[in-house]
Amino acid sequence: HHEKEKMGKKRSAKKRKTPSVVDHNVDHNRLEHKKKRQKLENNSTGVKDSGSDNTKNETEKKNKSKFVKQKQLQSAKTKKTPSTSSNEQKQQHQQQTASLASRLKKLRGTAASTPPPPEWSGVGKRVPQKMFLTPNDDGDDFKSCHEECYKGFHWEEPKNLPQSLHTSFESSFHDLNDSGLFLYDIVQPGRKRLSRTYVTRTLVGCPGSTYRYLGLRLFSHPWCDVAENGDALVGGNKNDKEGSSLIKLGYSQKCASSLLQIGNINTTLITRTNSVLKERISPMVKPRGLVGSADYTLTLINRMEPTSIKRDLKNENLFGLGKTSVSWHKDSGLQDFSSIAVYHTILQDEGNNRYDRDYEYDNKSLKNGKGSQNNTPWRVALRVAGENNAKTPALAVPLPGGSLYYLLDDFNHTREHAVLSGSNQLRYSSTHRVAREGCGTWQYIRDKCDSVLSSCRYIIMSASSTAVPEKRDSKVKESDLSTAKRKKMMVKEVRAHQQLITEIEFEWLRQWCIQGQRHARLHPFWHRPIERLQESYKQLERFSLIAIRILKDSSMTVEKKTPGVSEDIFDVMIEGIEERMRLRVAWHERLQDPIFASLPPETQPFNCPVLDRTTTDKKCEMTEDLHGLINNLRKWRSSFVNQKEGNFGRDKATIASGGQENSSSPIRKKKKNNAKHSSSLTKKEQRKVASNWKNMLSIMGKN
Repeated sequence: HHEKEKMGKKRSAKKRKTPSVVDHNVDHNRLEHKKKRQKLENNSTGVKDSGSDNTKNETEKKNKSKFVKQKQLQSAKTKKTPSTSSNEQKQQHQQQTASLASRLKKLRGTAASTPPPPEWSGVGKRVPQKMFLTPNDDGDDFKSCHEECYKGFHWEEPKNLPQSLHTSFESSFHDLNDSGLFLYDIVQPGRKRLSRTYVTRTLVGCPGSTYRYLGLRLFSHPWCDVAENGDALVGGNKNDKEGSSLIKLGYSQKCASSLLQIGNINTTLITRTNSVLKERISPMVKPRGLVGSADYTLTLINRMEPTSIKRDLKNENLFGLGKTSVSWHKDSGLQDFSSIAVYHTILQDEGNNRYDRDYEYDNKSLKNGKGSQNNTPWRVALRVAGENNAKTPALAVPLPGGSLYYLLDDFNHTREHAVLSGSNQLRYSSTHRVAREGCGTWQYIRDKCDSVLSSCRYIIMSASSTAVPEKRDSKVKESDLSTAKRKKMMVKEVRAHQQLITEIEFEWLRQWCIQGQRHARLHPFWHRPIERLQESYKQLERFSLIAIRILKDSSMTVEKKTPGVSEDIFDVMIEGIEERMRLRVAWHERLQDPIFASLPPETQPFNCPVLDRTTTDKKCEMTEDLHGLINNLRKWRSSFVNQKEGNFGRDKATIASGGQENSSSPIRKKKKNNAKHSSSLTKKEQRKVASNWKNMLSIMGKN
């Protein structure tokens, strides 16, 4: 036994030794092979110098050819149409702004969640409540209140700005006024009675941009050359002069050059704002350096007449600040944490023919330098919004003509500003802003129309009774899969079309027509976009008629029932048409306001060809009687649901069996009437009825 153990140990030792010997031999062979390769390489390199030169030249040629090919590929990529390159730039800009917006929302919140500024430390010490401070009368108090509560407000005096900026602004203001672009707006503040603005204004910005405030959408004039599709023209033809595309649209040479000049000024203001943000705001925010955008996309240019001409200006009663041309407000429709830059200039006299063209005023007082006895300067007023405004005093800052002031970062979230009227001088101001992206532009509504109108294949195929090809699945029958998918897709298509037709009508076409023929004539850029929106509206109407016909046929008999039709499609149509009917009633009341009758004929609302029709073509146009259409849809829905649940068949079977169920009993009649009534209601309405919604509302109203 001991001998066997010894023999086993010897064998295991031999096995351990053999791999090490083999590994040693393999490593030795590898080293020898490497040495041979090095010798061969040394010999080959030392043969001839000319050979090495030739190989170097060949490699250089190959590298050059690769470099040339890469350059050709890059040039081929860059040689695109101006519209496509502009689209790529827009996509990159949107990605950058989206990333900035998401970071701001994540780390700093939103405009609604921004905390108010701290209460001024001097409250109750020197200044009583409902008072205001000025830099001339309240030097130290004004300075401390400005630093504590209004730190986002900053201004630059005229002497600190380049002379070229003053010259460009003033010449642009004069040329835009000579072109007649300044108009009054009829707005609806607080959804109350309509009123006319005290100032005339015009909107200039990126091609296709708009600005919506107080129930009115302003359409902009482009500040750069535009392509045929309405996008900004990047590059363009070298032979075309700058502004030639605007002249082709219908702008005069003088007007086109002034619009381009405003665009160039906007670029300058972007640079200046970013430097001010970096110096004054970035070190103070948390996280450090995360400030809002200053890439201005539009500017609202105001023309304000003094109190010596505008006799009907309102007083500011909260702080006793005097007459106001623009009352307290926050600028709406802007990106959160975005900055605002305002340049204003004050003129002694523009000439008698440059004042209000539609209304007569006494211009002699301004022309002769006479007016009210006191020479009140134009001022910018600031106050804290919300409950803290009663404790923190307002500021009234008189700024000389040619000043540039900023509302930086989150200033517009928690503070309001106003413009206090001067007594004898005319004021122009250009307010540069960063509008919200994703809606409110021609590019947005154009692309939405193209997307929605190109995705209606399920409804069209259902109308033509053709099957939609589906992928086969061994677990689910092809017919079941097709019907299930059709139900979802048809509801999605009908909802998208009804939402779009409502948006086009009330956010674009009616907003365009309510501002009058003069407004339409002065905005030649928008002529083609409005025509395209009218064409899209007609196509959406034809689609709605197809969907209504499918719903009607599906409610008749089981044989005519279209696969994929469900109660959800009835609900979407009913809700969409009811919303459109409600908005039409509101617009009809708006147009009946007596203010429009007092306007000159050219500035009164005009009829839209596709909306205000005297006769309708039933084959391709929807009826104007939306109330009757809704009633029909409810009847068809009730019939469709009863067929689906088999109520009709059950009633026939009951009668044929000799009336085992007493259909004449009051309980049976009540159940039938309730079922019939509920089947005509949408699912949302049924949920409200089921929870005694109306009874709760009536009880709450009584209390």
